[in-house]
Amino acid sequence: MGFLFSKPAPPKSREPTPAESAELDARRAKVRMTKFAKRNEGEADTLLGRAKDAARAGNKETAKRLLLVRKLKLKAVKTAWANVTKLEELVAGIETAQQQREFVSSLARGTELLEQLNEALPIDRVEDLMDRTDDALAYQAEVDALIARDMDPASAEEVDAALDAIMNEDAPAAVPAAAGADAGAVHDLPAAPTRAHDAVDLPEAPSHAVPAAREAVPA
Repeated sequence: MGFLFSKPAPPKSREPTPAESAELDARRAKVRMTKFAKRNEGEADTLLGRAKDAARAGNKETAKRLLLVRKLKLKAVKTAWANVTKLEELVAGIETAQQQREFVSSLARGTELLEQLNEALPIDRVEDLMDRTDDALAYQAEVDALIARDMDPASAEEVDAALDAIMNEDAPAAVPAAAGADAGAVHDLPAAPTRAHDAVDLPEAPSHAVPAAREAVPA
């Protein structure tokens, strides 16, 4: 009779289907990509501020390097958000195990490339992009090589334009010439006199007393 009071065995959990596994992987990847994108957006803002500081200090080369690193991070952000969108679109179409494996493999490669970029350009080494120590210069050489490899000409032109805009932010404005005045004209001034003016004859002072005026007698 003991079997009447025994608890039924819990049902065995079934293995997820390939589509369900792919959906779970996609959700995890979406969270990871979203965090990556937001973190790099914040780092891009920090790099822009440092680039402006370097430009104001007259360090144009440093300012440009910071802007180039910022551009690479913004490109990574764009890729991350595109991957998030693609993840949402692809999950619905994954049905077979083969599609799942291809999807996960492609996702892993894309994530690995983004993480490699993030590790190569960590924000906590931004000071090394500005210092002149031996270690900093060696790191800057590595960054320059990475930029030369991954930066396309169009992006480089955008960075040059951004740098010019920053350099012109604090440039003193030209003082406009007065309206109607010829800025290059030299106006003739009257020549200084070369001799004293001729003396002017004045009347001699009287030698006798001047009689006082009589008071008027009322009528």
